[in-house]
Amino acid sequence: MIVVVGVSHQAAPIEVREQLALSKQAAAPFLKGLIAGAVVREAMVLSTCNRVELIAAGESGSKDCLEQVAAACANELSGRAPEAARYVYRYQGVLAVRHLFRVAASLDSMVLGEPQILGQLKQAFEAACKVGTVGSALHRAVPRALRAAKRVRSETTIGSGQVSVPSVAVDLATQIFGELAGKTALLVGSGDMGQSVARLLAGAGAAIQVLGRNQATVAEVARVVGGQPRALSDLKASLTEADVVVTSTSAPNAIVTRDLVASVRRSRRGRSLFFIDLAVPRDVEPGVGELDGVFLYNVDDLSQIVAESLASRQRERDAAELIIVDAAEGYERWAEAEQVTPVIKALRARFSQVMRGELERSLRGRLKQLGPTEREALEKMIDASINKILHDPSSALRNLVGDRSRDADFVESAVEVLTALFSLEMAPAEPRSLPPFETESQVSAAGPESGPHPAPAHQEDAAGTSGR
Repeated sequence: MIVVVGVSHQAAPIEVREQLALSKQAAAPFLKGLIAGAVVREAMVLSTCNRVELIAAGESGSKDCLEQVAAACANELSGRAPEAARYVYRYQGVLAVRHLFRVAASLDSMVLGEPQILGQLKQAFEAACKVGTVGSALHRAVPRALRAAKRVRSETTIGSGQVSVPSVAVDLATQIFGELAGKTALLVGSGDMGQSVARLLAGAGAAIQVLGRNQATVAEVARVVGGQPRALSDLKASLTEADVVVTSTSAPNAIVTRDLVASVRRSRRGRSLFFIDLAVPRDVEPGVGELDGVFLYNVDDLSQIVAESLASRQRERDAAELIIVDAAEGYERWAEAEQVTPVIKALRARFSQVMRGELERSLRGRLKQLGPTEREALEKMIDASINKILHDPSSALRNLVGDRSRDADFVESAVEVLTALFSLEMAPAEPRSLPPFETESQVSAAGPESGPHPAPAHQEDAAGTSGR
């Protein structure tokens, strides 16, 4: 079993989430450091605009081990941002599995049914696999979560509709400026959601300028969105010309300050300026929105608008929740069966070792006159005897797993008793083969979880993982 420890838009404000956000580059050393300790053996991190979650596992699935893993993960998050401690939640075992499945299906997203989280979860899993921090527990849980999410999308209409953070952003720009033809929009950064907004603005007639530090990336993004490339050093001059500014960088601190915007107000001659800050951590200082004639929306603001416009999706929530419950229970039964498989194998190995040892001793003594045929018959007799002796205990163990009225700790206790009574040495259970992952193109079509506020099209656009 696994644990999930993190913070999300459900309770933690953006000011806290941005302190915990991990870029692709920062995630790898963070995960390596986490499993370098004595407790956590597997880990991956899901870092989006809406949430930062650690999905982890320890040496075993015992209650004590899960509690230790959860505590270690919570300490890591709190160490990065002490003020986040009050918002950190912990799920262990069955509850962790169900939470993971709900997150994958976007049932825990600010925008119900948004597709981005599915791709973001898959990307986070693949990244952790490359780092080498994924073992059998996560290999079992995450693929099943992805498939459960696919079931929700195919068996319900929870993801229907075209309302998205990018579309809402453009609608707001239209409300502020009227026609966008002849207006100038800046795209600062190269995040996927920012590019989507820029393409929509260009489609509405706005002239697009693309700014960034890496000129090769800027040139490519400008080509994709139909804009003109400019250096980030031109930001102040560009703000003088702009009507709409879309920011989507991976900078650790704000790149647009209140002082910077205030310094260009006179040269703008009273023209309104609309900022769309899609980054977490935020690219635009909150104080910018306090200036006269300046409008500022961050990803939480936009996502809230999207969520309010998607109330109709709530009707599909119950059907989606039932699918997740069914999928999670199926996983739980399978995982519990895996828990008793090693002890059944160990029992058979133990009985076989003892009986074959006695047979070998007899064949060297009183039964040494037996020929190959008789020896083979004795071997078969031993195998048949072991099967008969262990048939009832094996069936009883498997029935314990299937008995939903019993606490999961009861199965764990039974396994511990058998292990002690027979001095069993158990090898780790081999993970059963699972259907292969979807191709990158199949899952990426669902996009990243448009974070806290992104919409169906660009929901939890990963903070630091969207390639800004």
